[in-house]
Amino acid sequence: MSYPSYIHLTDEFIDGLGNYVKKKGIPLDEVVEVFAGNGQLGLRLGLKSRCNITDSLLYASDDYQDEVNKDWDKQPQGVAVETAYETILRFSAEDGLNIRLLIMGAPLPALSYYCPSYEAAKALYHRFDAQILYIGELSDFAFASPKFFAHVQQVQDDDEQSFQTLVADRYDSKHGYFASEAFETPLDIRPFLLRFAPCSDERCDCRDDAKICGDVQAYGRKHSSVR
Repeated sequence: MSYPSYIHLTDEFIDGLGNYVKKKGIPLDEVVEVFAGNGQLGLRLGLKSRCNITDSLLYASDDYQDEVNKDWDKQPQGVAVETAYETILRFSAEDGLNIRLLIMGAPLPALSYYCPSYEAAKALYHRFDAQILYIGELSDFAFASPKFFAHVQQVQDDDEQSFQTLVADRYDSKHGYFASEAFETPLDIRPFLLRFAPCSDERCDCRDDAKICGDVQAYGRKHSSVR
């Protein structure tokens, strides 16, 4: 069975991902999905509702509706309304929260100076010892940004290719939205295991975590005063 999403969600893929996470000994409380859309992947994987599944819900606006999301619930149950960067801040600021695997499926393209995918991956690197399960292409303008792709590297799983067999091989890239007639040339969508990797350009902000630290502290002060 498949589920409505930009990435092609099937029972086989979700079950394989669940088995991979279990095999790696990663508690579901430490798996977080950002850019989650209607949250079908995280919810069916068993992630914590309204905590470990987040999206800014831009598609709830008429300006962002398309053939995929037009029939989605505009206020999906279980999806926390926040950006990917805000999710990293929250997990960093609140006691008892940790991230070991960040799921980032088909993040929106960003060709301007600001890329939400890059900012989230950078914050993850500076605040957690975590990897990124990215689902998409690694060099296409349909997702993220050139800056994002310039600052990530693939992780080779050292456990008998368990990521390849349990996750990558179970993803059906031949069907789904990005393989449909909506594209003149279908995109070859695949799961990748990534890590953020700072570059050697001294002018780049990738090694500077001052703003991230400040934002985490501000988040903590704001929400402690609310409590």
